[in-house]
Amino acid sequence: MHVAAAVALGIAAGALYTVSPLTAWCAAAAAIVLTLAGRGLPRAERRALNILLIAALAVRIAAIGALFIVNMPMHDDESVAMLSGDEAYGLSRALRTRDVMTGAPVGPYDYVVASDEYGRNSYVTLLTAIQVLFGPTPYSMRLFNTLLFMSAAVLLFQMTRSAFGSLPAFGGLAVLLFLPTLFYWSISLLKEPLYLLGSTLVITGAVASGNGTWRRRMLSLLTALAGLLVIRDMRPDAVVLALLGIATGVAGLIFFSAPVRIRIAAAAAAVAVIFAVTSQPAAQQRITSALESTAKTHAGHVFTVGHSYTLLDDGFYFNPVTAAASTLSLNAAEAARYVARAAVSFLTVPLPWQLASARELSYLPEQLIWYVMIVLLPIGVVAGWRRDPIATALLFGFTLPTAAALALTNGNVGTLLRLRGIVIPYVVWLSAVGFCAWLQRAATSSTRTATS
Repeated sequence: MHVAAAVALGIAAGALYTVSPLTAWCAAAAAIVLTLAGRGLPRAERRALNILLIAALAVRIAAIGALFIVNMPMHDDESVAMLSGDEAYGLSRALRTRDVMTGAPVGPYDYVVASDEYGRNSYVTLLTAIQVLFGPTPYSMRLFNTLLFMSAAVLLFQMTRSAFGSLPAFGGLAVLLFLPTLFYWSISLLKEPLYLLGSTLVITGAVASGNGTWRRRMLSLLTALAGLLVIRDMRPDAVVLALLGIATGVAGLIFFSAPVRIRIAAAAAAVAVIFAVTSQPAAQQRITSALESTAKTHAGHVFTVGHSYTLLDDGFYFNPVTAAASTLSLNAAEAARYVARAAVSFLTVPLPWQLASARELSYLPEQLIWYVMIVLLPIGVVAGWRRDPIATALLFGFTLPTAAALALTNGNVGTLLRLRGIVIPYVVWLSAVGFCAWLQRAATSSTRTATS
């Protein structure tokens, strides 16, 4: 009986590898991820984690399969199912580069696309390498991206469980795996899953380097360095934003860990230094120039196709121009209003009554979840600090520079919703801590009321 089962399994595995080699490798990698994910957990938690991960993986496989079936009538040598134009560009570039590298018949345009600096990043390089090794893989590559995404989710789960306990960790993992925008990310042919994994290596490595033996700390720092190498060319100033995020978290950790009198003195000194620096004309000019640069990028997004929103005063939108051609300039009051609107818009756009299409209306449930996360976030920061100051400070600090950059440069609702997903995977966990703290507080209040 066992021999027959082994033979049948071998035949099935051989058939799978023949039809789709990358899928076979992904299946083996998925088994490894599932095995390592629950290492060191109690049996009950390990079982719950496996159920959650297997369910998330099964739903994604079903979605990829449905995408294949629905688009079968439209399949040909040049077209497969794509969820966005960025996907089509990335895969087309990878396949054209593959043809150039393997000596297949190509034209001059193929060389232009393969060598174009626009859009070149680590994910396109990885996508190209996989096309060379395994042949055209438009669907199994989605499964590969799913594994990248789930690996990042598992790393964050392990870090937050160690820092905050099992309930916030499981809650955060459930939201991360099934939030619609992040679900879309995970089965796409976009760079987001790889970017999430690289950023996660940075944050988990930084958190782990704060404890343990010197060998573990060195290994953790090397992990963070590997994450920086992964994201270095995937977004503008990705490494700068990541390092600023870690520095922000470390600064917050040092400041709030100090005695009250030192915090008061440090805050007063910081205010004095900031006032002294910003009162200098040269510093004011540099700050204004930086804000003018981000405002030009924002205005460029406003003038793209789609549902836009504005951050500047109305007079700045009369003449549509690209960011490169813009001569926009801001005075101090205009810059202050721009920054304030950017902060509010990042948290609130799109408001429910601003939803302008059926597609945007379908996003409403996730937008409401986002509002809940924002409300729970400060509660989670306070409660998380009591459990693990290092993890709390670095998680919160890591999101701030990226959130600021996104808030100041966006002006299109669809783009904001996609890019806001960069910080959501880290906000989720602190919001989950806040939700658990709120539940505990509510239960305590109910108990006191019942016994009084």
